[in-house]
Amino acid sequence: MKNLKIVFFALSLSCAYAQSKPAPAQPVAASKPDPKVAPAKRHPDGRPLGIPFSATKISDGAWRAIEGGKPVIYRSTAFGFSKLSEEENSKIQRMISGKPDEATEVPVGLSVAEKDGKLHFKRITPFGNYEWTKDKNDLTAVEKSLWRQTQASLTKGDVKQ
Repeated sequence: MKNLKIVFFALSLSCAYAQSKPAPAQPVAASKPDPKVAPAKRHPDGRPLGIPFSATKISDGAWRAIEGGKPVIYRSTAFGFSKLSEEENSKIQRMISGKPDEATEVPVGLSVAEKDGKLHFKRITPFGNYEWTKDKNDLTAVEKSLWRQTQASLTKGDVKQ
């Protein structure tokens, strides 16, 4: 038992001595020069690559060209350039300016019924049914579109019978 105590005492002394010694100095790596960033590739006239020579700049990040007799817009994105029609470009430009188009597409699972002069809407969601009531004069664009579709389907159903 005494021998075991002496061994543990010697072991603890050797550990304490090892911790008190300063660690050998680590060699410092030579600092590398900063890598040079390649300049953006451009045409000689300053246009970015990917834009046709016949294109004219219409705004920051947008160029207009005529291809196949129709105007197309090349718009700069985070992933390169997108080729858009005039209508698509005007929609994107409205979104950039903060005035997006109001959605009129009716989502799946939305229904409407008229009761007592008011419209009762019902939408199926993963958390259960969501229901609300509105006056016919206070509808959003989606609700108006749904109401028109419902009225059209009712009149078509009456005609078929």
